Amino acid sequence: MRARRAVLALLCGGVLSGCLGSVPFRPRAYDEAVRVESVAVDFRPEGSGVLDLALEVSNPSSDAATLASVDFELRVDGRRVAVGSQQVASALGPDARLPLRVLFPLATDPVTGAGADAGAPALRNVTVRGGVVLRFGGTERRAPFQDERRLRLDWVPPPQGPDAD
Repeated sequence: MRARRAVLALLCGGVLSGCLGSVPFRPRAYDEAVRVESVAVDFRPEGSGVLDLALEVSNPSSDAATLASVDFELRVDGRRVAVGSQQVASALGPDARLPLRVLFPLATDPVTGAGADAGAPALRNVTVRGGVVLRFGGTERRAPFQDERRLRLDWVPPPQGPDAD
């Protein structure tokens, strides 16, 4: 009788706990695990730039995790201007929060002539979306984020190629 209860407890516990990083009874837990604290964008006509993201990442699981990577897509006035990803390695305890600042280098083709004139800074609609990958042993879970705001930008690269939208 005692052995039957032990087996039943193991089976029920396995069904409720699932894989590492699972959050029973909270199916959208990872959708709310990343909050964008701040966004800064700086493009230069000579082809350099930086996207500075300050995030707050929470681990909704009762298992310890490692933050593995951050990916992003950057849009200015609705036009995609950059995509990328960066590896990170930060430990995140069970049910814990961690501030994470990521600097993404942005590279564009250098612009000369009239297009290089920065002109006056202008308010632009900036959208950044992406995700943070949390690794639980061999299991990975992606926590998405999205943020939209108006930022004053000195210069934005002109559209290029057939994929410029």
